[in-house]
Amino acid sequence: MKAEYWTVAEAVELLTEALWADLGGIGVDPDPVTLEALARALELAPEMLELVWKTWESEMIFAEWPQARRDEAQYWLDAVLIGGIAVS
Repeated sequence: MKAEYWTVAEAVELLTEALWADLGGIGVDPDPVTLEALARALELAPEMLELVWKTWESEMIFAEWPQARRDEAQYWLDAVLIGGIAVS
C-alpha cells in the first residue's frame, strides 16, 4: 500500500492508538494488519513519514507531553514500528 491511502490525520490517530496500546493502555486495539500496512507505507515515503511525525509531535506539544515522552514516541515510531513491523 502507498502512504496516500491515509490522510495525515488518520495516520496520526492510528499511531496514537498503537502507542497507547503498546504502553499498556486500555480501550484501544488497533488492527495489526492496518498498522503494518501504514508502517510499510511510511517506510516507503519518507516525506509522508516526516509530515506525519511533525503533525503528531504538534499534537503532543498541544497536549503538553514533556520532551522526554515525545522522544520516546519518536523512538517507538522509528525503531519499534517502522524498524520492527515494516522490515518483518
